[in-house]
Amino acid sequence: MSESHSAMEAFIQALQPTLPKQQIVDDYALRYALATDASFYRLIPHYVVMVKNAQQVQHIVTQANRYEIALTFRAAGTSLSGQAISDSVLVVLSDDWQDIDIAPSGEWVKVCPSMIGAKVNALLAPFGRKIGPDPASINTCKIGGIAANNASGMCCGVKNNSYHTLKDMTLIFADGTRLDTSDTDSVALFKQSHKMFIEALEKLAQEVKQNTDLAQRIGHKYRLKNTTGYGLNALVDYSDGIDIIKHLLIGSEGTLAFIADITYNTVVDPNFKQTGLFTFANIESACELIKQLSLLDIEAVEMLDKRALMSVRDHSVMPQNVNEFPDDSVALLIEIAGESQAQLDAINSTVTELLDTYTDHLVHHYPLSDDKVRAQALWNVRKGTFPAVGAVRKTGTTVIIEDVAFALEDLSTGIHSLHQLFDKHGYDEAIIFGHALAGNLHFVFTQGFESIEEVSRYERFMADVAQLVAVDLNGSLKAEHGTGRNMAPYVELEWGSDGYQVMQRIKALFDEKGILNPGVILNADEKAHVKNLKAMPASDEQIDPCIECGFCEPVCPSKEYTLTPRQRISLKRHEQQLRQQLHLQQDTSQTQSLRQKLGAVQQRYQHLAIDSCAATGLCATRCPVGIDTGAYIKSLRAEQAQNSRIIRAISKMTAAHFSRTSTLARVGIRSTHFMARTLGQQRVQNMSRWLHKNFGAPLYYSAWPLAQNQQPHIAEPRKLERKVVYIPSCANRIFANDDQRSVQSVFASLCQKAGVSIVSPIKLEELCCGMPWQSKGLNEQAQDKQTQLQQSIATLSEGGKWPVVMDASPCAMKSQVSDNIQVIDAMAFASEYLLPYLKVEQADDTVWVHVTCSSQHMDGGQSMLQLANALSKDVQTTGVSCCGFAGDKGFTQPELNAHALRGLKAKRPPSCQQGYSNSRTCEIGLKEHSDVPFKSLLHLLDEQSQSAEV
Repeated sequence: MSESHSAMEAFIQALQPTLPKQQIVDDYALRYALATDASFYRLIPHYVVMVKNAQQVQHIVTQANRYEIALTFRAAGTSLSGQAISDSVLVVLSDDWQDIDIAPSGEWVKVCPSMIGAKVNALLAPFGRKIGPDPASINTCKIGGIAANNASGMCCGVKNNSYHTLKDMTLIFADGTRLDTSDTDSVALFKQSHKMFIEALEKLAQEVKQNTDLAQRIGHKYRLKNTTGYGLNALVDYSDGIDIIKHLLIGSEGTLAFIADITYNTVVDPNFKQTGLFTFANIESACELIKQLSLLDIEAVEMLDKRALMSVRDHSVMPQNVNEFPDDSVALLIEIAGESQAQLDAINSTVTELLDTYTDHLVHHYPLSDDKVRAQALWNVRKGTFPAVGAVRKTGTTVIIEDVAFALEDLSTGIHSLHQLFDKHGYDEAIIFGHALAGNLHFVFTQGFESIEEVSRYERFMADVAQLVAVDLNGSLKAEHGTGRNMAPYVELEWGSDGYQVMQRIKALFDEKGILNPGVILNADEKAHVKNLKAMPASDEQIDPCIECGFCEPVCPSKEYTLTPRQRISLKRHEQQLRQQLHLQQDTSQTQSLRQKLGAVQQRYQHLAIDSCAATGLCATRCPVGIDTGAYIKSLRAEQAQNSRIIRAISKMTAAHFSRTSTLARVGIRSTHFMARTLGQQRVQNMSRWLHKNFGAPLYYSAWPLAQNQQPHIAEPRKLERKVVYIPSCANRIFANDDQRSVQSVFASLCQKAGVSIVSPIKLEELCCGMPWQSKGLNEQAQDKQTQLQQSIATLSEGGKWPVVMDASPCAMKSQVSDNIQVIDAMAFASEYLLPYLKVEQADDTVWVHVTCSSQHMDGGQSMLQLANALSKDVQTTGVSCCGFAGDKGFTQPELNAHALRGLKAKRPPSCQQGYSNSRTCEIGLKEHSDVPFKSLLHLLDEQSQSAEV
């Protein structure tokens, strides 16, 4: 639908009394970036509206209905088929919306649409339960998207998807009406106000049941995985209008109503599992086994064809001779599970007996085993197939993943036929993998859309796929990824005219004015799937491999403050696209518009992408193709630094005279605190805000640390046969903590107790790991400081004879010298070298720990958590991936730190009066935004330990 300019403006005006200004985005660059999703389509919304609760959504929908404005709802933007984009108003669910309610024994969970699926499972884990759906994107995708797309996954199958595990939901309809299906009063009121609607829906269900051919078709389709079109099984499975409504909403992709919350009946998460990999010489024998396994209680069977195996052949767990396997080879990753060891053993016996009958068909196998390390490696192989294709794609192309489903008796035919279509249309890189027990196949290929011929090739290929799947083999064109724009033109082909007409009637009943996500699921344009295609121009080799999946986003501290890694990359690509369009543009009437857009992007990119990036590289740990967007941003900062003589001069001076720089920093801190005592803290804060706003000066606030005093004398320990090279970090040398003792004193005390002799550099004040310069793109000075430190480390450690400890995790991560010299952070040192020599008293008090992003990089935070668990029976984490302090950004851009920690105070354990971490700068921001002082976990270890010999 198309809205008039006046209607759109009236709609936005109507929102403003209810929504804060910052939640309504009209800035071009920001709109473009926020509109990015994982699909290969692109639309730019007129407005992006961020919502933080159901009341805001209800108001938006009510006004949209009034002014006939099209709305598209967006959760995490991981959907693949174009169902979460809009050229009207995009309504994005904010991470601030985090409501959840769990039954006392965990048998159900009521959750808001904006909570990430993996987080829900983490909260259910203590009950030994989880939600049924388990999509591959569960660490990123949100509950609203899982339900709206009926996403399933590897272990979910059909029986545990959202449709079959649904208990209740709260809905907001196109007219703004709210319905809570768990509330009898809400249901009664809705039945009264929407009597004709419910009657029409129940009548439609009766008609479908009486249409024998259609009812049988529905029964067949939903024995498979199926998300093509609307869930017509709701009209067959249920007769009551309320039951029909809530089940129709599953898989409806935001086109019928908004899911404001959903209550799932949870499923048991088995504790006992075994995993194995079995590679068959041919497709037929593998598919025959799949049919037999489908009759058993199997947790998962994942299938990979020979092409998929070749794409991940470099994984260490893979056999060395994969390339020698027959072309028709198929591997089955089999996982069995039980709630007890006895139950698992019984399943193992049955499955092993069955597998023994296929020994002659195997070219390689790993037998079923409870080896968790190998199991994780095998699952990493399976999960690595999609990104493996993305990593090697030609720059400028996109990665497309489609998912279809066949009846198991047609599975081998389906695989062979898809291979033939790959060859026919020249998709030599295409691979197949999937959830075999459900006959669900994903195929992945790369596709360019830069030429008419490339678009035509894709169109011909998809037409052949649709004919094969929907007609020839009577399967599902979309098994679990949702219909979206990509399959909307083929819905009628799969369902027939009678089924399609039922869907049209459903849409008309729910959304009379057509304001909810128009063009998705039902689309009269037979070319809709080859329009509005996303451009992926080359922009920089560091980021060109990005497939815009969004897996990086949950760990980004600037998400919803400015941009995420995916959005930074997308906006940079758009800048390149606009440059190219201007270069080729011959129509002068379009030139001005392109220049305005390019200017808007370039002007905003500095703050949105460069200045506000924490650049910690945590995004790389989630990226399926390993992109470190933080490193890319640092390279842009380096370019800018090279163009500034003043910055280069200051950086050289501070690096060459770092001892004086540190002294000046301590003097500045003392002076600021003196002014606060003399003039009053509020007055100094006001002055600081003005200086920060106008000159970018560091912002003073209540949690500012005191300056560290002269470094303490470290006494010799009782034993000298064990040594450690100790390099106190710059932050711990400059900033004092709230404890009376410095980290250096505490470290010395612990080493004294454990009988470890400390070796420290003589000219310590001149040493630094180089991070303060590197984070700003000042690579020359960073390298100079790193080299200086590394030379000192090599000498003091006697070439690696003794471990080297940095008392701040970010510094330890940056200070690696060589494979022979072990540089670790204080947490790893304490866990490995101190704990065995200390007598530690484990307390009952809660220990609240913040695992820094650098700790996550190094060992996933395991050393810190191991140490914390040795000290307390109740260890809780902040749940914050990155605090956003990022060295000095907590002073120079404190808004980033404040945003990243905006929910920290609410997460604080009730009895907690002290927090712990392992980075002094992070601890400053953590204190400011939790009202609890944070210090090194070494302090607590020293308080609760004594020498083991005492």
